This record gives sequence, C-alpha cells and structure tokens, in this order.
Amino acid sequence: MFEVVGAVLLAVALDRFVPEQLRVDPFAWVRAMGEFVAQRFDSDSRSHGTIALVIVVVVVLMVIVVLHVLLGVIAWIFQFAFDVLVLFWCVGLHRLGERAQDVADALQAGDISVANENVRTLSGQLSDDLSESSIAHDTVVAVLKQGNSNVIAPLFWFALLGPFGAMLQRMTGALSRLWAGDAERSTSFGWATVRLSNLLAWVPARITALSYAVVGSFEDALRCWRQARDMSSDSADGPLLAAGLGAMQMKNCEAAAGDGDDEALVIVTADTTHVQRALALVWRALLFWLLLAFVVLVLSLVAR
Repeated sequence: MFEVVGAVLLAVALDRFVPEQLRVDPFAWVRAMGEFVAQRFDSDSRSHGTIALVIVVVVVLMVIVVLHVLLGVIAWIFQFAFDVLVLFWCVGLHRLGERAQDVADALQAGDISVANENVRTLSGQLSDDLSESSIAHDTVVAVLKQGNSNVIAPLFWFALLGPFGAMLQRMTGALSRLWAGDAERSTSFGWATVRLSNLLAWVPARITALSYAVVGSFEDALRCWRQARDMSSDSADGPLLAAGLGAMQMKNCEAAAGDGDDEALVIVTADTTHVQRALALVWRALLFWLLLAFVVLVLSLVAR
C-alpha cells in the first residue's frame, strides 16, 4: 500500500513539475511497433488485428516485466523508481492542461483556425462547427474524456496491476487510435483493440464520473448520469461525459427529464472559461483520490 501511494504521489509530482523539454513521448515506439506489425497483416481482417494486438501487447509487457524483475533483484529502490517512471509516462495531466490551454489562448486571441488545429492536437479530430462555442465545447469534452484515459484510468490500473496495468491501459488506447481511426477499421482490423480499450476503460470511466460528481455539482451530475444510461450507446464515455457536463452545470438534465425528450437537454453555450473549469474539475477529481489514498495509508499505518 505504501509503495503504491508513494509511486502515485511521485509520478503526479513529476508530471506537474518536469519541464516539457525534458519529456519524451513514451508511446512513440509503441506506435512505431504497431505500424510495423500492422503492415504485415491483412488490414481488413478481425483475426489478423487480434493477432497483431497480442503480439504488440506481449512484447511491450515482457519488456516491462523483465526490467521490473531485474531491477528488483538489484535493489528494491531501483524497482520502485522504475515503477514511478512508468507511471509518470502514463499519466498525462500536465500535457492535457497545456493542450487545452493552447485552444483557450487561440480562442481568446480570436484565431479560430489555430484553435481548431489545437483541438485536433488535443483530441485527434477537428471541430465540425468553426465557432468559438463549438470549439470550446469540443475542448471541454476532450478534457473530460482524457481526465479518465490519461489520469484516473492509469492510476486505477497501476493500483491493481502495477506498471503493467498502467502501461497496458495507455498502450491499448494508443493502438486503438492508430488501428481504428475510422469507422471502417474499427469494425475490422482495429476491432479487438477497440474492445480491449473499452473494457479497460469501463470501470475507471465510472470512477471518474463519480469523481466529477463528488467534486462538482453532485445532484446535477447524478441526474445526467442516470439519463445517460438510456441515452448513450458508448459504455465508457457516455456516463463519463454526462456526469462531467452535469457536474459543470453545462446540461440541464432536469428539464429533459420533465418532458422525456432527449433533445430538450439545455446545453450551456461554452466559452474559454468552461475549458478552465473542465481542467479544474479534473484536477479536483485527482486530488480527491490522492487525499483519500493518503488517509487510507495513514489509517493503515496507525492500525499496525
């Protein structure tokens, strides 16, 4: 327990304070391997996509396992430092904040085209509607999603499976974007990757949704979450976004509940302040779980 909490605190601190110029993209080699493997299989075959996924996952996790074990044989502190480093690579709150802030800065400067390009850097997709409110709303959605995939989910899987769990979760997300970037490939070569990514996201997404509710507008978040169970087909992002937007009071789910019309959801016109609020919501959610973990750690030490 002490090692897990200590590793999480150190990794989050590193993510917060390490300068951008000293950072490396730990998943660049995963994407390179994914491209290399994918080129050697039939891009229209689900079975080939499944085999490719197994190959990449096994190779990467074997590297993590070997290094973890060897460093543990040398000294416990080396193994612990390695675990912290892997988790630091997997947690991306600082980069999420910088990219979202780039969108907000461009919007404040009135440069819509740059803001839209920054949205693509953040989420991988351009906004369909080139208006300030649409771009700001898409940025808020991306921040809420990545608050799970880049922050809460890696910490959750690290707590369960150590560095292997955190790396598996982030790696499958990277491969999912690489192999299933369009609807056609998501049902063929990228099918297994998408399924595994959704499976790994299912529990953390609900933990993140609960976190948004606790640190935001609790009643609004829960009301929107309940509606999302019937409205959304996305098992991971649906409740997450509903709770997040409700926690920020960007959706009036009570109005929709009153007339039973899904389209009656009153959506607040988003602007740059909502981007800042979304980032603050993710930070509060993270701090909530860090504080809870610290309290549990202290109580366990006192009980000994």
